[in-house]
Amino acid sequence: MTSRSFFDRLQDRLWTVRLQREALDLPSSVGCAAMGGSISGEMAWPQACAALADGLISSEHFRRFRAVVDVVETLGPCDGRHHARLIRAAGHEDWLEDVKMLDLSSWGDPMLWPNVLLGVPHAMAPTSLRYLSHALWLRDQGLIPDKGRVVEIGVGYGGLAGVNALVSDTKTTLVDLPDVERAAMRMLRENDLQHAAIPSAQSEGQEMFDCVISNYAFTELSIELQDEMLTKYIARSRHGMILSNAEVFSQQIGGRSNDQILSALRAHGVTASYHAEHPLFSPADRATGSVLFVW
Repeated sequence: MTSRSFFDRLQDRLWTVRLQREALDLPSSVGCAAMGGSISGEMAWPQACAALADGLISSEHFRRFRAVVDVVETLGPCDGRHHARLIRAAGHEDWLEDVKMLDLSSWGDPMLWPNVLLGVPHAMAPTSLRYLSHALWLRDQGLIPDKGRVVEIGVGYGGLAGVNALVSDTKTTLVDLPDVERAAMRMLRENDLQHAAIPSAQSEGQEMFDCVISNYAFTELSIELQDEMLTKYIARSRHGMILSNAEVFSQQIGGRSNDQILSALRAHGVTASYHAEHPLFSPADRATGSVLFVW
């Protein structure tokens, strides 16, 4: 692993300190039962999503709540700068000034980092830059066609589904805990993108997808839930991208290792390639030993 400069480490440390100081606690009146079978299901994250979906809290500072930060705002400034470089290198600088993209990236009042330190025209959240970087890469690689049908396993607050809709005019089937799906649908509605996604319960059940995407979430599931995802969604997708952090979570949740995931994919007829190093990997991906499955 490449050693990081003092300046990079300092920026990420300052980001962490700011998050700890500026993150908000959920109101004491908010509460719902957690769901097992996934890492995030045992956290306060589903509570925050239920509260948003039910109108108990507004979206004004949603991405500042500690319960949300711990799950979806996990990248630091150096990760954001990495993805900004990928966007510029691919000749897509115009997206960094697109009004709809900027509105979507600022939804929920995330903590921002100065534009000069990220190498972008406007201050942004590192996570938003990753969504844009990934959406453009998926389009440029031909994994997502224009107006493509996408299924996303682990949807966060809906950020990637929204960016894919802007970049590729996609329609995404959201696959997550029910309250998470409902919260993501609210975010999309507030950005006039309600047409861009449907909750998993509204899925037809037998449709084919152009691409399945999972950033970490698939590898944070138990084997039983992974088997369900493999049968219902992954085996029915022409292309796919699974960013795996199984090195960190597979034993904790009772999921598969990376080698076992590759075997399971091939057993379901998916000829995925396995990458322990890839240009998409940011410093955080390398630090956690992430791998990429793509087909």
